[in-house]
Amino acid sequence: MSDERQPEPITFGAPSTITTTTISTTPMLTGTTATLSGGESLSGSPMAQDNVKFVIGPDGQMVAVQKEPFVWKKFFIGLGIPLILMIVPLILSLIADGMTNWDDEYKYESVQFELVNGTEYSGDYSLDPSEYVEWCDIRESHPTGWYYCQTNGESEMQIYKNTENKIDLIRENGTTNYSENFTLEENQSVDYCGLWKTDGWYYCKYDDTNPSVKEFILYKETWEDGENNRERVGHWNSTSGIIHFDDGEDHGGDLEIQITVNQEVGQWTQETGVFHFDSGEDHGDEIEMGIETIDREIMEEMESSQSAVETLVTISMILCLLAPLVTIALMIYGFAASGGKGMGIGAVVALVLYPIIGFFSFVTAMVASY
Repeated sequence: MSDERQPEPITFGAPSTITTTTISTTPMLTGTTATLSGGESLSGSPMAQDNVKFVIGPDGQMVAVQKEPFVWKKFFIGLGIPLILMIVPLILSLIADGMTNWDDEYKYESVQFELVNGTEYSGDYSLDPSEYVEWCDIRESHPTGWYYCQTNGESEMQIYKNTENKIDLIRENGTTNYSENFTLEENQSVDYCGLWKTDGWYYCKYDDTNPSVKEFILYKETWEDGENNRERVGHWNSTSGIIHFDDGEDHGGDLEIQITVNQEVGQWTQETGVFHFDSGEDHGDEIEMGIETIDREIMEEMESSQSAVETLVTISMILCLLAPLVTIALMIYGFAASGGKGMGIGAVVALVLYPIIGFFSFVTAMVASY
């Protein structure tokens, strides 16, 4: 039997005609039905299913969380700032390259040396006072070496002959001392000398500051335990005419050393306007020499603009190195900060483009600084 109180009956009339009526507690709805209209659909609300994602909350219940909106303005910020840092160096490098484009200002001339007598050649050449000699070269060779030209740019040019000599140093019995005769003519000097061994590098230091004595010193360099060690192992001078070598090791009965001798064989002065050349070699009926000149005013303009070019190239290199660092910082901030997803994605796109733009900026900067 239920403890809930039951409704009591209500009695009307005389006892003989008692009628009992029971009132029901069940509510009844009356009237006509109505249709709701004019309301917004659920799908159009800010929290519609397309705009939310469902996650499990701390209490274990599924919770609807509004998705982060994609903001195009932040995307272009994340993309634009790195792109500016990438494109500006390219523009600066192009400007610097334009300031160093002097190739058309150089003038190349070819001078012919005619055979005069035996192995002596000569050729006329006049240099305009407004021009500067930038470079000269003689297009000939000889069996044991090569020729090259040097100039002070204004009033002199010298032609040199380099000859390679291989000399066998002979060991003295019972010792590690090696020696051999070697002489230089008055107009000769040592351009290079040395020898290669597995235990170190041997080279010469030539000195002709004393006009009466020419000499060179032989050194041995080794690399041990991260340190560079150098010791003197030989010498030669024009007074004795003998090369002495002793590094305390037995290299067998003989030891080969290579010496390149430099000799002046030709010259030109603005005063005479004539090249004289005699190397002791027969080069046929004529010899060709190339000379490159440039106008002095243009050369001075080049030198004055060089500092501006170096500044532009330096700024370009700094911005090229700064661009990826800024891009990575924008990526971290964009994905970490609330509402910054668009900035992070823009920075990712910029980072993908960096190798392409950075490559062209670097190449242009290198061309401009060359």
